[in-house]
Amino acid sequence: YRLRPGWRLHLYVSTAPCGDARLFSTQEREGNAVGADRHPRRRARGQLRTKLECGEGTVPARRCLEPQTWDGVLQGEPLLAMACSDKIARWNVLGVQGALLSRLLEPIYLHGLVLGSLYRPQHLWRAVCTRVRGVTHLPGPYRLNAPRLA
Repeated sequence: YRLRPGWRLHLYVSTAPCGDARLFSTQEREGNAVGADRHPRRRARGQLRTKLECGEGTVPARRCLEPQTWDGVLQGEPLLAMACSDKIARWNVLGVQGALLSRLLEPIYLHGLVLGSLYRPQHLWRAVCTRVRGVTHLPGPYRLNAPRLA
């Protein structure tokens, strides 16, 4: 199965998605010269991030050798949830349909990503597209998707 021909999926988000796309978007002045990146946290750009359990915000994801379990969370381990920017980047490789539906239908990719406010196009593009550019040799029917930004 596949999405009906001519149908396209667009995602509307009112502000920059949490994580890498939002981390730098609201903290920079318009007048920065091209190539003069002086942001104090510029080295954190492009990192995978997890959401904080209490309050808003994200922190860089730490490498976990063991998968997270529900029993571990119930015993007090922090619940790790992907940042929104990372989810959209993943969707640009695997599609939005999820693992279960991927057994029944071809990947469904975002055709467009519409942002309401509080974002910088260059940070959004880096967070949802550029970071996954190195993913190559994908088995069919998967591909690297680049949605239109508006």
